[in-house]
Amino acid sequence: MKKLALALALILAVGVAVNVAQDAKPTTPPFRHVSVPSMKLHQDLERHRIEMAKYVSQHTVSVEIDYDREPVAATPRIPGLQGLGGPDMNDPFFRYDIGPFSGLVVGANHILISDRCLGEFSADGPSDAVEAITVTLPNGERWPARVVGRHQQIDLALLELDCVINETCPELNVLQFPKDKVQLKRGEGVIVVGRGQNPLGTLVNDGIVSALEREDGRAFQLDSRIGNSTLGAPVVNTSGVLVGMVTFHNHPTFGQASGVSYAAYIHEVRDAYGAMKEGKFIPRPPAPFMGIGANKKWPDKPGLEIGNVVPGSGAEKAGLRVNDIITQVDGKDMNDLEDLLQVIAGRKVGDTLKVKYIRGEEERTVEVTLGARP
Repeated sequence: MKKLALALALILAVGVAVNVAQDAKPTTPPFRHVSVPSMKLHQDLERHRIEMAKYVSQHTVSVEIDYDREPVAATPRIPGLQGLGGPDMNDPFFRYDIGPFSGLVVGANHILISDRCLGEFSADGPSDAVEAITVTLPNGERWPARVVGRHQQIDLALLELDCVINETCPELNVLQFPKDKVQLKRGEGVIVVGRGQNPLGTLVNDGIVSALEREDGRAFQLDSRIGNSTLGAPVVNTSGVLVGMVTFHNHPTFGQASGVSYAAYIHEVRDAYGAMKEGKFIPRPPAPFMGIGANKKWPDKPGLEIGNVVPGSGAEKAGLRVNDIITQVDGKDMNDLEDLLQVIAGRKVGDTLKVKYIRGEEERTVEVTLGARP
Protein backbone atom coordinates (compact mmCIF):
# COMPACT_ATOMS: atom_id res chain seq x y z
CA MET A 1 0.00 0.00 0.00
CA LYS A 2 2.82 2.36 0.91
CA LYS A 3 4.55 1.56 -2.37
CA LEU A 4 1.37 2.37 -4.29
CA ALA A 5 0.98 5.70 -2.48
CA LEU A 6 4.61 6.59 -3.17
CA ALA A 7 4.20 5.76 -6.85
CA LEU A 8 1.08 7.94 -7.12
CA ALA A 9 2.85 10.84 -5.40
CA LEU A 10 5.77 10.54 -7.79
CA ILE A 11 3.45 10.53 -10.81
CA LEU A 12 1.65 13.65 -9.52
CA ALA A 13 4.95 15.43 -8.86
CA VAL A 14 6.16 14.69 -12.36
CA GLY A 15 2.86 15.93 -13.82
CA VAL A 16 3.06 19.18 -11.85
CA ALA A 17 6.66 19.68 -12.98
CA VAL A 18 5.66 19.15 -16.59
CA ASN A 19 2.81 21.66 -16.30
CA VAL A 20 5.07 24.21 -14.61
CA ALA A 21 7.64 23.74 -17.35
CA GLN A 22 4.97 24.22 -20.01
CA ASP A 23 3.59 27.35 -18.32
CA ALA A 24 7.00 28.93 -17.71
CA LYS A 25 7.92 31.78 -20.03
CA PRO A 26 11.06 31.32 -22.09
CA THR A 27 14.02 33.31 -20.82
CA THR A 28 16.14 35.48 -23.12
CA PRO A 29 19.74 34.31 -23.18
CA PRO A 30 22.32 36.94 -22.30
CA PHE A 31 23.68 38.97 -25.25
CA ARG A 32 27.07 37.87 -26.46
CA HIS A 33 28.85 40.13 -28.93
CA VAL A 34 30.53 38.66 -31.93
CA SER A 35 34.15 38.18 -31.04
CA VAL A 36 36.02 39.89 -33.84
CA PRO A 37 39.45 41.53 -33.67
CA SER A 38 37.96 45.03 -34.10
CA MET A 39 35.52 44.75 -31.16
CA LYS A 40 38.09 45.66 -28.52
CA LEU A 41 39.13 48.65 -30.62
CA HIS A 42 35.51 49.88 -30.77
CA GLN A 43 35.14 49.49 -27.03
CA ASP A 44 38.40 51.34 -26.39
CA LEU A 45 37.25 54.18 -28.65
CA GLU A 46 33.94 54.35 -26.81
CA ARG A 47 35.69 54.62 -23.43
CA HIS A 48 37.96 57.28 -24.90
CA ARG A 49 34.97 59.31 -26.13
CA ILE A 50 33.28 59.09 -22.72
CA GLU A 51 36.38 60.26 -20.87
CA MET A 52 37.01 63.02 -23.38
CA ALA A 53 33.44 64.32 -22.98
CA LYS A 54 33.91 64.41 -19.19
CA TYR A 55 37.14 66.36 -19.63
CA VAL A 56 35.66 68.92 -22.04
CA SER A 57 32.55 69.41 -19.88
CA GLN A 58 34.82 70.92 -17.19
CA HIS A 59 34.80 74.07 -19.32
CA THR A 60 31.09 74.30 -20.19
CA VAL A 61 28.07 75.89 -18.52
CA SER A 62 24.41 76.48 -19.35
CA VAL A 63 23.22 79.98 -20.29
CA GLU A 64 19.59 81.13 -20.23
CA ILE A 65 18.50 84.35 -21.92
CA ASP A 66 15.10 85.80 -21.00
CA TYR A 67 13.48 87.61 -23.90
CA ASP A 68 10.51 89.86 -24.29
CA ARG A 69 9.22 87.56 -27.02
CA GLU A 70 7.54 89.56 -29.72
CA PRO A 71 5.93 87.81 -32.71
CA VAL A 72 8.35 87.64 -35.63
CA ALA A 73 7.17 88.53 -39.11
CA ALA A 74 7.42 85.65 -41.57
CA THR A 75 9.93 85.92 -44.39
CA PRO A 76 8.15 86.98 -47.61
CA ARG A 77 7.42 84.16 -50.01
CA ILE A 78 9.15 84.06 -53.36
CA PRO A 79 6.75 85.43 -56.02
CA GLY A 80 5.71 82.91 -58.64
CA LEU A 81 6.97 79.86 -56.71
CA GLN A 82 3.96 78.18 -55.14
CA GLY A 83 4.59 76.69 -51.73
CA LEU A 84 8.12 78.08 -51.39
CA GLY A 85 9.25 80.94 -49.23
CA GLY A 86 10.58 81.88 -45.84
CA PRO A 87 10.18 79.82 -42.68
CA ASP A 88 7.83 80.67 -39.83
CA MET A 89 10.27 82.39 -37.49
CA ASN A 90 7.86 81.97 -34.57
CA ASP A 91 8.49 78.23 -34.75
CA PRO A 92 10.93 77.18 -31.95
CA PHE A 93 12.79 75.19 -34.60
CA PHE A 94 14.14 78.46 -36.00
CA ARG A 95 14.26 80.87 -33.05
CA TYR A 96 17.38 81.88 -31.18
CA ASP A 97 15.54 83.23 -28.15
CA ILE A 98 14.65 79.76 -26.89
CA GLY A 99 17.48 78.13 -24.96
CA PRO A 100 19.25 77.26 -22.82
CA PHE A 101 22.51 77.64 -24.69
CA SER A 102 26.05 76.45 -24.01
CA GLY A 103 28.80 78.69 -22.70
CA LEU A 104 32.59 78.27 -22.59
CA VAL A 105 34.53 79.22 -19.43
CA VAL A 106 37.54 81.26 -20.62
CA GLY A 107 38.42 83.41 -17.62
CA ALA A 108 38.08 83.62 -13.85
CA ASN A 109 34.67 85.25 -14.30
CA HIS A 110 34.31 85.19 -18.12
CA ILE A 111 32.11 83.03 -20.34
CA LEU A 112 31.87 83.05 -24.15
CA ILE A 113 28.58 82.46 -25.96
CA SER A 114 27.32 82.83 -29.52
CA ASP A 115 26.53 86.50 -30.19
CA ARG A 116 23.36 85.84 -32.19
CA CYS A 117 21.67 84.69 -28.97
CA LEU A 118 21.64 88.39 -27.94
CA GLY A 119 19.57 89.73 -30.83
CA GLU A 120 20.26 92.94 -32.73
CA PHE A 121 23.68 94.53 -32.31
CA SER A 122 24.15 97.13 -29.61
CA ALA A 123 27.39 98.71 -28.43
CA ASP A 124 26.02 98.79 -24.89
CA GLY A 125 25.18 95.09 -24.51
CA PRO A 126 22.38 92.83 -25.79
CA SER A 127 19.35 93.98 -27.74
CA ASP A 128 16.51 95.71 -25.93
CA ALA A 129 14.50 92.48 -26.13
CA VAL A 130 16.87 90.72 -23.70
CA GLU A 131 15.57 91.12 -20.15
CA ALA A 132 18.02 88.94 -18.21
CA ILE A 133 20.93 86.53 -18.68
CA THR A 134 21.49 83.72 -16.18
CA VAL A 135 24.36 81.22 -16.03
CA THR A 136 23.78 77.88 -14.30
CA LEU A 137 26.93 76.16 -13.05
CA PRO A 138 27.18 72.34 -12.92
CA ASN A 139 26.72 72.41 -9.13
CA GLY A 140 23.32 74.05 -9.59
CA GLU A 141 24.27 77.62 -8.59
CA ARG A 142 22.67 80.30 -10.75
CA TRP A 143 24.39 83.63 -11.38
CA PRO A 144 23.24 86.73 -13.27
CA ALA A 145 25.55 87.71 -16.15
CA ARG A 146 26.16 90.92 -18.04
CA VAL A 147 27.48 91.46 -21.57
CA VAL A 148 30.90 93.16 -21.58
CA GLY A 149 31.86 92.64 -25.23
CA ARG A 150 30.48 91.56 -28.60
CA HIS A 151 32.34 90.44 -31.71
CA GLN A 152 29.89 89.80 -34.50
CA GLN A 153 32.59 89.15 -37.10
CA ILE A 154 33.23 85.85 -35.32
CA ASP A 155 29.72 85.57 -33.78
CA LEU A 156 30.87 85.73 -30.15
CA ALA A 157 29.84 87.61 -27.04
CA LEU A 158 31.57 87.85 -23.66
CA LEU A 159 29.66 87.48 -20.39
CA GLU A 160 30.93 88.50 -16.97
CA LEU A 161 29.85 87.04 -13.61
CA ASP A 162 30.28 88.42 -10.08
CA CYS A 163 32.08 85.30 -8.86
CA VAL A 164 35.29 83.36 -9.37
CA ILE A 165 33.88 80.53 -11.40
CA ASN A 166 36.26 77.70 -10.56
CA GLU A 167 36.15 78.58 -6.85
CA THR A 168 32.37 78.77 -6.78
CA CYS A 169 32.17 75.47 -8.69
CA PRO A 170 35.43 73.48 -8.30
CA GLU A 171 34.45 70.99 -11.01
CA LEU A 172 34.88 73.79 -13.58
CA ASN A 173 38.21 74.91 -14.99
CA VAL A 174 39.27 77.94 -17.00
CA LEU A 175 40.01 77.04 -20.60
CA GLN A 176 43.60 77.35 -21.80
CA PHE A 177 43.62 78.34 -25.48
CA PRO A 178 46.08 76.54 -27.79
CA LYS A 179 48.99 78.85 -28.65
CA ASP A 180 49.27 77.73 -32.27
CA LYS A 181 46.73 77.52 -35.06
CA VAL A 182 45.19 74.05 -35.15
CA GLN A 183 45.34 72.41 -38.56
CA LEU A 184 42.20 70.49 -39.53
CA LYS A 185 41.55 68.06 -42.37
CA ARG A 186 38.31 67.43 -44.22
CA GLY A 187 36.85 64.18 -42.89
CA GLU A 188 38.55 64.49 -39.48
CA GLY A 189 36.43 63.34 -36.55
CA VAL A 190 35.22 65.92 -34.01
CA ILE A 191 33.07 65.93 -30.87
CA VAL A 192 30.77 68.73 -29.64
CA VAL A 193 30.24 68.90 -25.86
CA GLY A 194 27.48 71.17 -24.56
CA ARG A 195 25.20 71.37 -21.55
CA GLY A 196 21.87 70.57 -23.18
CA GLN A 197 18.43 71.22 -21.73
CA ASN A 198 19.64 69.92 -18.36
CA PRO A 199 22.30 72.37 -17.14
CA LEU A 200 23.64 69.77 -14.70
CA GLY A 201 24.16 67.19 -17.44
CA THR A 202 26.25 66.98 -20.59
CA LEU A 203 25.20 66.75 -24.23
CA VAL A 204 27.60 65.05 -26.64
CA ASN A 205 27.39 64.92 -30.45
CA ASP A 206 30.07 63.61 -32.76
CA GLY A 207 30.66 64.10 -36.45
CA ILE A 208 33.29 65.03 -39.00
CA VAL A 209 34.77 68.19 -40.47
CA SER A 210 32.93 68.44 -43.78
CA ALA A 211 34.45 71.69 -45.13
CA LEU A 212 37.40 73.86 -44.07
CA GLU A 213 36.78 77.39 -45.33
CA ARG A 214 33.56 79.04 -44.22
CA GLU A 215 32.67 82.60 -43.22
CA ASP A 216 35.62 84.13 -45.04
CA GLY A 217 37.99 81.53 -43.58
CA ARG A 218 37.01 82.15 -39.95
CA ALA A 219 35.08 78.90 -39.52
CA PHE A 220 34.83 75.28 -40.61
CA GLN A 221 31.74 73.21 -41.35
CA LEU A 222 30.81 70.09 -39.37
CA ASP A 223 27.98 67.60 -39.61
CA SER A 224 27.33 67.17 -35.86
CA ARG A 225 23.71 67.72 -34.87
CA ILE A 226 23.58 71.31 -33.62
CA GLY A 227 20.61 72.95 -31.92
CA ASN A 228 20.13 75.83 -29.49
CA SER A 229 21.53 73.76 -26.63
CA THR A 230 24.90 73.23 -28.32
CA LEU A 231 25.16 76.70 -29.83
CA GLY A 232 28.29 78.08 -28.14
CA ALA A 233 29.67 74.64 -27.25
CA PRO A 234 33.35 73.71 -27.66
CA VAL A 235 34.49 71.37 -30.45
CA VAL A 236 37.43 68.98 -29.94
CA ASN A 237 39.14 66.51 -32.24
CA THR A 238 39.51 62.84 -31.39
CA SER A 239 42.75 63.58 -29.53
CA GLY A 240 40.92 65.92 -27.16
CA VAL A 241 42.47 69.07 -28.65
CA LEU A 242 40.14 72.07 -28.71
CA VAL A 243 39.70 73.07 -32.36
CA GLY A 244 36.65 75.35 -32.41
CA MET A 245 33.46 76.69 -30.91
CA VAL A 246 29.99 76.30 -32.41
CA THR A 247 28.98 79.70 -33.86
CA PHE A 248 27.58 81.10 -37.11
CA HIS A 249 24.61 78.71 -36.88
CA ASN A 250 22.11 79.93 -39.47
CA HIS A 251 18.66 78.83 -38.31
CA PRO A 252 16.72 80.11 -41.36
CA THR A 253 18.97 78.03 -43.61
CA PHE A 254 19.83 75.07 -41.40
CA GLY A 255 17.13 74.87 -38.73
CA GLN A 256 17.93 73.16 -35.44
CA ALA A 257 19.70 69.80 -35.50
CA SER A 258 19.89 69.88 -39.28
CA GLY A 259 23.24 68.13 -39.51
CA VAL A 260 24.88 71.23 -40.99
CA SER A 261 26.58 73.89 -38.91
CA TYR A 262 29.74 75.94 -38.51
CA ALA A 263 32.33 76.31 -35.79
CA ALA A 264 34.74 79.22 -35.45
CA TYR A 265 38.39 78.19 -35.49
CA ILE A 266 39.74 78.28 -31.96
CA HIS A 267 42.54 80.74 -32.82
CA GLU A 268 39.86 83.12 -34.09
CA VAL A 269 37.94 82.63 -30.82
CA ARG A 270 41.12 83.34 -28.84
CA ASP A 271 41.80 86.59 -30.71
CA ALA A 272 38.18 87.71 -30.41
CA TYR A 273 38.24 87.06 -26.66
CA GLY A 274 41.35 89.24 -26.36
CA ALA A 275 39.51 92.13 -28.02
CA MET A 276 36.33 91.71 -25.97
CA LYS A 277 38.26 91.61 -22.69
CA GLU A 278 39.19 95.18 -23.51
CA GLY A 279 35.49 96.06 -23.70
CA LYS A 280 35.26 96.17 -27.49
CA PHE A 281 31.94 95.83 -29.32
CA ILE A 282 32.63 94.95 -32.95
CA PRO A 283 29.67 94.86 -35.37
CA ARG A 284 29.39 92.50 -38.29
CA PRO A 285 30.32 94.14 -41.60
CA PRO A 286 27.71 93.86 -44.35
CA ALA A 287 28.15 90.59 -46.23
CA PRO A 288 28.15 90.67 -50.06
CA PHE A 289 25.01 89.21 -51.59
CA MET A 290 24.31 88.28 -55.21
CA GLY A 291 20.70 87.21 -54.74
CA ILE A 292 20.27 83.83 -56.41
CA GLY A 293 19.76 80.19 -55.48
CA ALA A 294 21.46 77.76 -57.86
CA ASN A 295 22.34 74.08 -58.28
CA LYS A 296 24.80 72.18 -60.45
CA LYS A 297 23.34 71.55 -63.92
CA TRP A 298 25.61 68.99 -65.55
CA PRO A 299 27.84 66.33 -63.96
CA ASP A 300 30.69 66.64 -66.46
CA LYS A 301 31.02 70.36 -67.21
CA PRO A 302 30.61 73.78 -65.57
CA GLY A 303 27.12 75.14 -65.07
CA LEU A 304 24.90 76.33 -62.20
CA GLU A 305 21.20 76.52 -62.98
CA ILE A 306 19.39 79.39 -61.24
CA GLY A 307 16.44 78.18 -59.18
CA ASN A 308 15.29 81.51 -57.77
CA VAL A 309 16.22 85.20 -57.95
CA VAL A 310 15.68 87.44 -54.93
CA PRO A 311 13.58 90.52 -55.77
CA GLY A 312 15.59 93.76 -55.62
CA SER A 313 18.95 91.95 -55.58
CA GLY A 314 21.90 92.68 -57.82
CA ALA A 315 21.14 89.53 -59.81
CA GLU A 316 17.59 90.68 -60.57
CA LYS A 317 18.72 94.19 -61.48
CA ALA A 318 21.28 92.71 -63.89
CA GLY A 319 18.55 90.73 -65.64
CA LEU A 320 19.34 87.19 -64.48
CA ARG A 321 16.33 84.86 -64.50
CA VAL A 322 15.25 81.46 -63.22
CA ASN A 323 16.60 78.64 -65.47
CA ASP A 324 19.59 80.70 -66.64
CA ILE A 325 22.77 78.60 -66.41
CA ILE A 326 25.86 80.38 -65.03
CA THR A 327 29.06 78.95 -66.49
CA GLN A 328 31.70 81.46 -65.32
CA VAL A 329 32.05 84.26 -62.77
CA ASP A 330 35.02 86.61 -63.11
CA GLY A 331 36.66 84.05 -65.41
CA LYS A 332 36.31 81.13 -62.97
CA ASP A 333 34.39 78.04 -64.06
CA MET A 334 31.33 77.31 -61.93
CA ASN A 335 31.63 73.55 -61.36
CA ASP A 336 29.58 73.58 -58.15
CA LEU A 337 27.90 76.05 -55.80
CA GLU A 338 31.01 76.25 -53.62
CA ASP A 339 32.86 77.91 -56.53
CA LEU A 340 30.29 80.72 -56.60
CA LEU A 341 30.29 81.15 -52.81
CA GLN A 342 34.07 81.45 -52.75
CA VAL A 343 34.05 84.17 -55.41
CA ILE A 344 31.39 86.18 -53.55
CA ALA A 345 33.14 85.72 -50.19
CA GLY A 346 36.27 87.33 -51.62
CA ARG A 347 34.40 90.50 -52.60
CA LYS A 348 32.69 93.29 -50.70
CA VAL A 349 29.38 95.10 -50.98
CA GLY A 350 29.40 97.32 -54.08
CA ASP A 351 31.84 95.18 -56.08
CA THR A 352 30.76 93.93 -59.51
CA LEU A 353 31.05 90.39 -60.87
CA LYS A 354 31.36 89.53 -64.55
CA VAL A 355 28.88 86.67 -65.03
CA LYS A 356 28.82 84.48 -68.14
CA TYR A 357 25.61 82.48 -68.54
CA ILE A 358 23.45 80.55 -70.99
CA ARG A 359 19.81 81.37 -71.70
CA GLY A 360 18.20 78.92 -74.08
CA GLU A 361 20.80 78.38 -76.80
CA GLU A 362 22.43 81.80 -76.39
CA GLU A 363 25.54 82.56 -74.31
CA ARG A 364 25.50 85.97 -72.63
CA THR A 365 27.60 88.09 -70.28
CA VAL A 366 26.39 90.56 -67.66
CA GLU A 367 27.83 92.53 -64.73
CA VAL A 368 26.20 91.97 -61.34
CA THR A 369 26.69 94.49 -58.51
CA LEU A 370 26.79 92.84 -55.08
CA GLY A 371 24.42 94.22 -52.48
CA ALA A 372 24.32 93.68 -48.71
CA ARG A 373 22.95 90.40 -47.43
CA PRO A 374 19.46 90.98 -45.95
